[in-house]
Amino acid sequence: MVVRNSADEARFVSQAPGPPGDKDSNGFTMIYHGTLTRIYGLELAIEAFGIAHKEMPGAEFWILGSGSEKNALANQAERLGLSSKVKLLGQVAPAEIPSWLGKSHVGVLPIHRDEFLEFAFPNKLPEFIIMGKPVLMSRLMTIRHYFSEEAICYFEPDNPEDLAKQMLRLYNDRDLCARLAVRAREEYVPIRWEVMRQRYLDLIASITGFNCSAAEPLRPVESTTVRL
Repeated sequence: MVVRNSADEARFVSQAPGPPGDKDSNGFTMIYHGTLTRIYGLELAIEAFGIAHKEMPGAEFWILGSGSEKNALANQAERLGLSSKVKLLGQVAPAEIPSWLGKSHVGVLPIHRDEFLEFAFPNKLPEFIIMGKPVLMSRLMTIRHYFSEEAICYFEPDNPEDLAKQMLRLYNDRDLCARLAVRAREEYVPIRWEVMRQRYLDLIASITGFNCSAAEPLRPVESTTVRL
């Protein structure tokens, strides 16, 4: 039995998913939220943005969170002359994440590829999907198992040139952004929070003999840190 990472949609009900982007506007914000560590490949995303940004007037890349790579990422953005466009916005409380996602157009998950990360399934992915955002995502084995090419805008892992190409593709085709967001939401249904929650409770019941489903409903744990 597999219990996938998922996101409780109740956390996002106060923020209606916004449109992936107005094709008549130059505004185009890509966003990442989470821990700033090497495995998540944010240096690749900044490099890709540096390649593509001159062909994307008005585009910005927001990075929310803190971690060991924050200073290195800020230095990289400054070195590439991108400090005004690549914005490291710092730590954000989980309760504020939906609002930030609602202001953005595209989620970016540039995870590196290795023998372990091929099987990664970050919580950030369903959060983007729930909020109706198209996602730029490394083409990793587990993600490809659940989501088709029609649902996620994939790029080759560890390849900033390919990521830059896909950034431009979404920037220039807002209708594609909308189609990706809709299809991802459809393909997410079998692994959504309610399904995974019940699967987990059934697993605990099978081990302990205790009917977890009849117990008091689970309540979200309050935290002041960005979840992975």
